[in-house]
Amino acid sequence: MKLNKHKITLIIFLLSLPLGALAQNSDPYTFPIRPNKTNFLSGTMGELRSSHFHAGIDIKTGGKIGEPVHATKRGYITRIKVSTYGYGNALYMLHPDGNTSVYAHLNEFAPEIQEFVKKEQYKQQTFEIELFPQPYQFAFKSQEVIGISGNTGGSLGPHLHFEIRDSQQRVLNPLHYGFDEVRDDIPPILQGFTIRPMNLNARVFNQFKRTDIKLNRTGFNYKAIDTVKALGEVGLELWGHDKLNGSANKNGISIIEVNVNGETHFKQNIDVMSFSLQRHILVHYPYDVKITTGPRYHKLYIDDGNQLNFYETLKNNGTLTIEEGKFYDIEIKMYDPYGNMSILELFIKGEAPIKFLAESLEFELDEIDYTIEENVLKVYTDSNCKDESEELNLNLGEKIESLKPEYYLYNTAVYLWNLKNGIPESVLNCDKGLNLRTIHEVFPRENKTISTEKMDINFSPYSLFDTLYLETNYEIKTNDSLEIFSLGPITSPLKSSIEVELSPLMNHYNKDKSHVYKTDDFGNFSFEGGEWQDEEIKFSTRELANYTILTDSIPPLVKKGTNKYSYIIDDELSGIKSFEAHLDGEWVLLKYEPKDNLIWIDWLNDEMNKTGEFVLKVKDNAGNETEHITKL
Repeated sequence: MKLNKHKITLIIFLLSLPLGALAQNSDPYTFPIRPNKTNFLSGTMGELRSSHFHAGIDIKTGGKIGEPVHATKRGYITRIKVSTYGYGNALYMLHPDGNTSVYAHLNEFAPEIQEFVKKEQYKQQTFEIELFPQPYQFAFKSQEVIGISGNTGGSLGPHLHFEIRDSQQRVLNPLHYGFDEVRDDIPPILQGFTIRPMNLNARVFNQFKRTDIKLNRTGFNYKAIDTVKALGEVGLELWGHDKLNGSANKNGISIIEVNVNGETHFKQNIDVMSFSLQRHILVHYPYDVKITTGPRYHKLYIDDGNQLNFYETLKNNGTLTIEEGKFYDIEIKMYDPYGNMSILELFIKGEAPIKFLAESLEFELDEIDYTIEENVLKVYTDSNCKDESEELNLNLGEKIESLKPEYYLYNTAVYLWNLKNGIPESVLNCDKGLNLRTIHEVFPRENKTISTEKMDINFSPYSLFDTLYLETNYEIKTNDSLEIFSLGPITSPLKSSIEVELSPLMNHYNKDKSHVYKTDDFGNFSFEGGEWQDEEIKFSTRELANYTILTDSIPPLVKKGTNKYSYIIDDELSGIKSFEAHLDGEWVLLKYEPKDNLIWIDWLNDEMNKTGEFVLKVKDNAGNETEHITKL
């Protein structure tokens, strides 16, 4: 029998899957929503979210709450969690094969589980709770209803989040478990492709600049319009999504393969995921691009500090070394979990860069400016002085270094300096000078404290993915009297928290109500917290940004909801921290949906005719409290 090209591709794809995904036994997994009927997904395994890879799949429930959720396989509940954020109401179920299935954002649990949870909430006097039932305390057969779908926790709309985890609690791709309820014959869709110089000597189209490559599309195949001219070490970056039949959602691309001159050079397969490495997504996608423009590309190379284990590379961790005079035939294949494939083709020619370019800057230059891109200082100056040296002088404190322009963009000279060779305090070009923000070199895997006049920043051995060139600055915005403590560059990610101690100049702060807030150029504020120690306030953060100190003395808003037992609670600045209610002195369970700013009473025995004095206390993060007293 002769196999066609598509069948051969599918066979090769299936052979690359984990054995567990193919070896289904006589007790198969069944779909948890509307089994044996057509279903649609709004999220798939490995999608690039802001701070994590999406685990499992998101199953649509028709935009409504209330779909029965079925056990995917026989087993028993090992963990129950009720949370305001994250997975919301979630169940974890252990199966005979050692795998665990997870059902998240539920509106309700099965009645026997719901009763158990409510009794424990009243016993422990808490809404948020995590419970670990005894084995077989809540056992279910395949397809039995274990809960009702909802929109709880961090969900942005009604759906069921569903996972399958192995015995090590690594997340597996549910779409490899034989679910015919979901159809997909649509190949991945490419949205953008760029090439990035990886060191100071590399160039793409003559510049040290991450460069978009223009593409033509024919069906689901893509080709670069022009041959790419480059030199030195470069990295490829791809932006795209996948679609499934009957759904407009943009899902993730899990498998990408890069072939160079007919050989496999790089491959990623996001089909098995460890939760302990989720934050490494910040070095999987180009963090600088996500922070500044939004899209999350896949780096088709392994960046420094990236410990994720779903990559295969031929050499150089997936980067390409382009040599002058050589051609590189690049073919990039993108697969979805059903084996549908699309292809990008391009050619790269190794060519020495020219120095004078008929291109303009992408921003308006005020004589002299600079950026820091990882370890490279990039300085721009306007047209050089006549009859004077075109050199840029870098003041390194103990010595002066002089640089010649690397290239020109019309009348703008571009200079490059490796910060590993010294950190400039200022730069001077002819009669134009600029003082740089204070820059500090911080290495990963070491304890280090950076001290400035207004800040102490403490790094642990786990704070950084890679060497950081930290920028610090302090200023007072006179129009609103805000002290701004700046940590940058904002385009550099942190692996884990740093401890920051601020020494404010102003002395008007009410220390009981004043805390640290992250701020941006648009006047938005986000509560960070912090504790005062004498005249300093100390807080921890996992983000380089601008911070300020604000005083919140306004208590939370509490007002009656649409029914007798519900209330609207809100806080404008620091946000809601806690709430508690008593009826004639007895604790009452309140359910909370922060998306709607809504709380409501959940009686222990569904007693809707209780009467007495009802006292509701709501606190915000700044310590302000509102007490609402009424008669029920």
